[in-house]
Amino acid sequence: MSSLVIGTAGHVDHGKTMLIRALTGKDTDRLQEEKDRGVSIDLGFASFPLPDGRVAGIIDVPGHERFIHNMLAGAGGIDLMLLVIDVNEGIMPQTREHLGIMELLGTQQGIIALTKTDLAGEEWCQLVEEEVRQELQDTFLNNAPLVRVSSATGQGIEELKKLLQKMTEGLTAKDSLAPLRIPVDRCFTVSGFGTVITGTLLQGAVSRGDTVEVLPSKEKARVRNVQIFGSNVSKAGAGHRVALNLSGMERDKVERGSAVCTPGFFKTTTMLDASLKLLIGSPWKLKHMDPVHLYQGTARVVARIALLDREELKPGEEALVQVRMDTPLVAERQDRYIIRSYSPMTTIGGGIILDPLPTRRHRRFRKEVLQQLKELQQEVSSGGDDTYILQQLEKMQLADLSSLEKETRFNRDKVSGVLARLREKGRVVEVGEAVVTSQKYQGWKQKLTDYLKDYHDDHPLSPGISRAELKKLFPSRMSIKNLDAFLERWSEEQQIELIEDKVCLYGFRPSPGPRVQKNIARLEERFNKAGFQPPRPIQLSTEIGLEASELEELLDYLVYQGKLVKINEDIYFLREHYREALKYLYEHFEENSRLTLAEFRDRLATSRKYVQPLLEHFDREKITKRIEDYRVLSNYKREK
Repeated sequence: MSSLVIGTAGHVDHGKTMLIRALTGKDTDRLQEEKDRGVSIDLGFASFPLPDGRVAGIIDVPGHERFIHNMLAGAGGIDLMLLVIDVNEGIMPQTREHLGIMELLGTQQGIIALTKTDLAGEEWCQLVEEEVRQELQDTFLNNAPLVRVSSATGQGIEELKKLLQKMTEGLTAKDSLAPLRIPVDRCFTVSGFGTVITGTLLQGAVSRGDTVEVLPSKEKARVRNVQIFGSNVSKAGAGHRVALNLSGMERDKVERGSAVCTPGFFKTTTMLDASLKLLIGSPWKLKHMDPVHLYQGTARVVARIALLDREELKPGEEALVQVRMDTPLVAERQDRYIIRSYSPMTTIGGGIILDPLPTRRHRRFRKEVLQQLKELQQEVSSGGDDTYILQQLEKMQLADLSSLEKETRFNRDKVSGVLARLREKGRVVEVGEAVVTSQKYQGWKQKLTDYLKDYHDDHPLSPGISRAELKKLFPSRMSIKNLDAFLERWSEEQQIELIEDKVCLYGFRPSPGPRVQKNIARLEERFNKAGFQPPRPIQLSTEIGLEASELEELLDYLVYQGKLVKINEDIYFLREHYREALKYLYEHFEENSRLTLAEFRDRLATSRKYVQPLLEHFDREKITKRIEDYRVLSNYKREK
């Protein structure tokens, strides 16, 4: 089945429901109250077989002003608008309101249907047609085709069907590779099956057996069955009108305004950064933080509008705003929304969502905030995504392909394509699996080199700082693996050097002064005399009269120079003594297959407190391998 949605619009009693019945053979008034009153109250749906074999969906919206909220719940996701005008009445208040809503929702194509033409003469029809053309000349329906029809006699119905087919041939397909999102417009229980929801599949795809998440309740459910206009299907893609039977979902956990989504991708929000335009004919102007009724997708909430660059917005004007809602909903960048005045309710404007998840409440009249939103607005207008991904990267600071997919809700191909463009422009840098903005990359590099310079000034003997200690300079999102990749890159750029687990500025070498040289000589002499019973740092600190931190720096320097070997935090061996111990070890294994701690202790003529750490060091270095209470020469070392 094709993924096309045609939506009706027009004043109450202008024949929308009758026209759909003439086109499809189906009565979209499903409620008894609608049949009794002869007026559509809620949304109605019908499948529409096009002459070329494709199947479109038609949404019948109520025309009465009291049910505009229901009309708005069905207006999102419409590909083509069918504006219905009774030729005997012409354009009426709800005709204008519906038309204004569809323009604000970004509808670009439509057909005008003059109904009930069997009740009017040719002259009258011609006169009304001219009036309609004049009324619509400044709208997106300015050059739209117009068809005279009669649902009672069938006049013009076949012509309208062919026109609908032609108009739907060039429609842009929605993204079926993106994460799933279905705004729920109906929810009900079917005996023996459980909870069923219906909605227009805005993006992504859904298959029987999938696990989905319902927001804002955050409940998960399994899709037991998928239907498109009453027909069971194994899978439905973006643009389809679907019904999903959700296994394990309680009816009270989902309602109109909820969203059925791919788990883990979407978040609810109570703030939106957006553009907002008031209708030219709006009877209201909007002041900063005025309350309004906001309609987005199928959701309806009360919100306040923060005007970021002015005190009030007049009819016909457009501004950048932050929408602050009293109830969370699921929204997406480039989604359209409508606002109606708080009381009495009338449609006054609408706009485009630029950022569905702003990180903070914006302070007003901030140049940097307005500039960021203007860039997003320009990009939305041009259909681009580069600026949005850059701004998301700024928020995240560090990302990989998977996290960017989740943060932007774009499919992987789109994310990869945008990153390739940004990389060519020099706007992003990829390091290993991580992606950062070029500005962030350069900032981190400068921060690291400044930090190392200060450290070298304060610790001239230290060969550098451990990688683990440097992690505190970077965001918590940066893993050790990420950090290693960045350090390797900066090392290749000759900004820093990596010496074992230490990091220093490129070209830096420790250089002790005369006083320090004396202390080094005293330490070397002390270790030389100690043999296989080396002094511990706490002893040396007292003997030489050095602070613990200064002594630690001297010991690290001697390790860096290769004069000492660090066995653990408390034991160091002079390099000559360490080599001698290794020599004794290999000599032992030339004649023996195993070595006990006691045997090695006696060979070195020392005590257990030195031999045990030394043997454990040999184990870590894969020179020996411990088995029970003895050691053997490591196979790894033999292979070496």
